[in-house]
Amino acid sequence: MSGRGESTWSDLDGWHSLLAREHRLFEPMVEGARVGIVARADADAGHGDLLAWSRTRDGMRVERRPFHGFADCDVGVLFVAQDGALEALHARIDDNALGAMKLQLRDGSMLLYVIAPKKQLLDDGYEDFLEALGLAFLGACR
Repeated sequence: MSGRGESTWSDLDGWHSLLAREHRLFEPMVEGARVGIVARADADAGHGDLLAWSRTRDGMRVERRPFHGFADCDVGVLFVAQDGALEALHARIDDNALGAMKLQLRDGSMLLYVIAPKKQLLDDGYEDFLEALGLAFLGACR
């Protein structure tokens, strides 16, 4: 965990309030759909911490989980945050954090790895969330 803001990773209430404000993006997701965020150093090492945003019956839940590599991360999509990217996102947690995430995806400070097959992501309702981040997930034609 060296080199990153521990409060960013442990502020589960702050992340939950962000997801509650943006609930419309997650409502189409089925129960069990999950988005993960991992620090680049942890992704490179194949172990560390994962911030998981999980769809439950009652809405979105946030938890910090162990990360054991891409193959075992149990998420549909995984965001890999370069040094300082998640902290910068957390700094905007009360003010358009997902807009900041969209910019980070454009400038490469946050990378997206699609873990689940495209059909599963469609069936599980990820489309609105990914499109809100400016990701042309489905393309122009279906």
